[in-house]
Amino acid sequence: MRVWAISDTHFSNDQSKPMDCFGEIWVDHTSKINGNWKKYVSHDDIVMIGGDISWGNQLETVLPDLVTLSELPGIKKIMVKGNHDYWWRKAEKIKNKIPANLVMLEGNAVKHHEMAFCGTRGWLAPNDPYFTAIDQKTYNKELKLLDQALQEAVKLKPKEGIHLLMHFAPFTSRGETTSFFDLIRSYPVSTLSFGHFHKKEEWETTPTGKIDHIDCFLTSTDYLGHKPQMIWKTD
Repeated sequence: MRVWAISDTHFSNDQSKPMDCFGEIWVDHTSKINGNWKKYVSHDDIVMIGGDISWGNQLETVLPDLVTLSELPGIKKIMVKGNHDYWWRKAEKIKNKIPANLVMLEGNAVKHHEMAFCGTRGWLAPNDPYFTAIDQKTYNKELKLLDQALQEAVKLKPKEGIHLLMHFAPFTSRGETTSFFDLIRSYPVSTLSFGHFHKKEEWETTPTGKIDHIDCFLTSTDYLGHKPQMIWKTD
């Protein structure tokens, strides 16, 4: 079994917000994601989806995109909310209305085959240049949810690692660590996957690879060339 990650798919089944206005990399990006997913991901694999899944404002609008995700290879697709997932209001209220193999993480953890998966959206941190006073409340909430998710993951006692999924990177847009990462590094996290960054200068400064004891992956789909990133493989 392998674990893959990808984020910022920005699906739009009704084509209300086509992404090709953001550059050549986004032309026909949905077909590219689907094609590469089918090429690399096997039925028994797990795929972590790091937010900004679909542009729809309401669950009814997004459901066709979620059904498409559910039908792609992979036994489970584990998701967190992105800052553009306006359809995702409260996971508890909608998790029973979406396909059963889509798992919503919102400050919690789940266990599968001795692996613990935990996650939350994250947010801008106070040392980020884009942080303003209006961000403080959401920052406080997301930091608490992150701690809650990590505590739950530890309690699951996984033998195949703790795999943390976020939308916002626990780094600033200049590549500096934030209080989110300070919290993460205090737990026995094996892998950390995140997205949100779409600018070349952000890609160049964002820390990836082994940091302390954590394998860090930037998984924005445009950064990955619309190919899922393998982050873990069980024996």
